[in-house]
Amino acid sequence: MKDSLTIAIPLYNEEEGIKNLHIVLTPIIERLRSDRPINTILVNDGSTDNTEKLLFEYFSKISDLKIINHDKNLNLGGFLNTIISNCETDLVVFLDSDCTFDPGYIFDMLEILDEKTDIINGSPYHPDGKIDGVKKSRLAISYLCNFIYRRITKVKSYTFTSIFKMYRTNTIKKIEIYNTGFVSVAELFIRSVQNGSSTKEFPCTLSIRQVGESKIHIVSSVIDHLKFMLKIIVKR
Repeated sequence: MKDSLTIAIPLYNEEEGIKNLHIVLTPIIERLRSDRPINTILVNDGSTDNTEKLLFEYFSKISDLKIINHDKNLNLGGFLNTIISNCETDLVVFLDSDCTFDPGYIFDMLEILDEKTDIINGSPYHPDGKIDGVKKSRLAISYLCNFIYRRITKVKSYTFTSIFKMYRTNTIKKIEIYNTGFVSVAELFIRSVQNGSSTKEFPCTLSIRQVGESKIHIVSSVIDHLKFMLKIIVKR
């Protein structure tokens, strides 16, 4: 039997996008389920709108799907720790709820994955990747952060800051994420590679979200990245 897979998605005040997520994600789950066991974990990260209600309305009838509610907002770091604790499949893929990465790329990830690879990295910042409609200010910061991470970690990757990655679950089970914000996805990736995980990268497209608002706060995110970079440099 092929490796089992968990699709893991964080949601925070995403009531406007849940219907679209259901439309996009449901056929992907059914296609994947045709040849491997599929679990889905949706984490409502302390939302204050109707996210929890709508998640149950749209997703409660899908088999092997779990909705986890955080009592308060724990941000991406809390989400990652929740998934690490609750994931029981061979593989886990992390997705945004706004579908800025097409969930259909999961099939490409599984095609690329082999026995010698622990992480598949969906990379819009790869030379053959594409970025569609994202603000230039955000892009400039992302390019700079990814460039610095590449230099200070010596990890041969173009994209550190994107959540869209697939991991072999056993490679991340012993990792506890200490950062809370968007920097936490870079922390998980870098610490996994530093622990010996092998990685492959494939170019993909990052699109602008169509509904709802981005949860990224540029200034605080940059500060978090700089602090984490400093820790990496100090430990070298």
